[in-house]
Amino acid sequence: MRASSQMFMRPVPIWLAALTVVACTGGGTSSVSVNNRTQIYTDSTGWSIKVPPGWHAVHFSATKDGVTATGVQLSNVRLPLPSLVAGYPIQVNGRVLPEDGIGLIIATDPDPKLVHDAPVQRLPLPAPNGRYWNIGSAPAGAPYIETLWFSAHGKTFIACAKIGSQTTGRQLAVVAAVIRSLH
Repeated sequence: MRASSQMFMRPVPIWLAALTVVACTGGGTSSVSVNNRTQIYTDSTGWSIKVPPGWHAVHFSATKDGVTATGVQLSNVRLPLPSLVAGYPIQVNGRVLPEDGIGLIIATDPDPKLVHDAPVQRLPLPAPNGRYWNIGSAPAGAPYIETLWFSAHGKTFIACAKIGSQTTGRQLAVVAAVIRSLH
């Protein structure tokens, strides 16, 4: 009887364990779940996106002058949370992004000063490539920005990629895969 009531535990690799990190916001909860090395960020508004191994997914909500942007910042390096600047899309801070760094923001950004230069896209989204995404100019050696407005679940979002000047083609392929995983 005694032997049958004992629990025997064996070590389990961390990558087999499921981990859920929940960030609470006024609109609900968002989470990053990790299971068998696959990370998926699920937003409280109903969309989800794959997070590559080694990348960071941080839920944020930023408010300035009565405008609130809410979403997730994905990056291949640790970055501070983004902040709002009136008239500009919510974006990764380019001053702290390393030359090989990539930051991707998927968020609401209802700033009335923002101009939607291109049609609002629908899922699935095209990869950043300059065809559908707006590309911002940047001085030599500085990160550049690509933005795309899209709608999902009845809301309009912005995808904003900040790409370091020494980013490789392989790293850009990872970003393309992340964007394609958005649903």
